[in-house]
Amino acid sequence: MAVKKSSNSALLPFEAEDAASILASKIRTARIARGWTQAELAARSDLSARTVTSMEAGAVNVQLGFWLKALWALDLINDFIAHIQRVGMNDHEFALLQSNMPERVREKGSAV
Repeated sequence: MAVKKSSNSALLPFEAEDAASILASKIRTARIARGWTQAELAARSDLSARTVTSMEAGAVNVQLGFWLKALWALDLINDFIAHIQRVGMNDHEFALLQSNMPERVREKGSAV
């Protein structure tokens, strides 16, 4: 199946851009609900104001760690963790899969 690509230089699938946009909106809304400026969120999350501005604009080139710092500062990190734990499979299925996985994957036809 072909993946639709955005016109952005990051060439992300549209769905990934949508995810960044949703996360950006949640961060912006949470910040405003707390009565914080972008500069205050930046200071509380140890980020630059420019990074916070980029995040709230949904910029996909912002490092994941920076998004996590902002979520932590806004006290949203536990909700985020709870949501990503449900991605793909439940904890039991994931643990079972992990216990039966090889330590690494090698190219097909390569010597062991």
